[in-house]
Amino acid sequence: MTIESLQKKWNRENWISIESGKNNLPKVVLTTPNSLCEVYLHGAHITSFKTNNKKVEHLFVSEKSIFQDLKAIRGGIPLIWPQFGPGSIQTHGFARNIDWEISRVFVNDKSQSVEIEFTLHSSEYSQKIWGVTNEFKTTYTVTLHADHLDLGFDVRNVGQIPIEFQLAFHTYYSISDIENVHVLGLKNRDYIDKLDNMKIVKEQRRELTVRSEVDSVYLNVVPEQNYQPLQLVDLGRKQTVTLTYDYQNIPDVVVWNPWIEKSKKMDDFQDDEYKQMICIEVGVINKPIKLTTNQLFQTKHSIIPSPMPAKEPSL
Repeated sequence: MTIESLQKKWNRENWISIESGKNNLPKVVLTTPNSLCEVYLHGAHITSFKTNNKKVEHLFVSEKSIFQDLKAIRGGIPLIWPQFGPGSIQTHGFARNIDWEISRVFVNDKSQSVEIEFTLHSSEYSQKIWGVTNEFKTTYTVTLHADHLDLGFDVRNVGQIPIEFQLAFHTYYSISDIENVHVLGLKNRDYIDKLDNMKIVKEQRRELTVRSEVDSVYLNVVPEQNYQPLQLVDLGRKQTVTLTYDYQNIPDVVVWNPWIEKSKKMDDFQDDEYKQMICIEVGVINKPIKLTTNQLFQTKHSIIPSPMPAKEPSL
């Protein structure tokens, strides 16, 4: 569909606007009185999430990111599906590389929220990559509230053969500086260190900081008694971002930062941008999901920024 036809069908005054984005790729701009979210149809890729009267950007997108058909956008929230990392098909799957269709929109004036639903079906392109027997329907729901973002992801097997997949919300968070941030909620969790021969290590730190390249997959991060929520703390911004997620269906957490040397080798990433971002990804990675005919997988994830509480003055 053309931009004009998309606008005619889906625009909602003050809430939803279809616009021409970078390289003329169509994007959806969701707005509430306090927040904004941009989603490209290419990959159903969220590239912006702002709160605080639309002044504070929570997502990082590289200045060198390539906005082009069949290429993944570097930053924002790429959808990693149906494969995480390298494997039998292309790295991180194909969902982030192709156009999705808008299937539904909803505006809730009472709660000051706006919702949009995208769908992706098995196609000649997906079958060429993943196999002709893998038939599916995926639904991705993005709901923008005044102060947080809700994401929902569903997969239904519409074929006759079982399908198997991994999934990750590969979120790039915008930060003041990598030296100002730490991650909470991963202490005592086992993780796969992808930089050390896939060795399984137990996290000893309460506050996880990044001072070198990191690529770690934390396994089965489910709530325990008196557990610490998964949070990104930015002392420079005086902000905490709380990540809530469906522990039963997407129990794994990835922390990634390319640091200095890897940044220099990435064509779509500036040499010093590692200082401005950190990836904290929730998903199902270690034990792929298997769906039989007509079986449905559903999951959800929320990103909730909030200011850090002011310290009590000392007496």
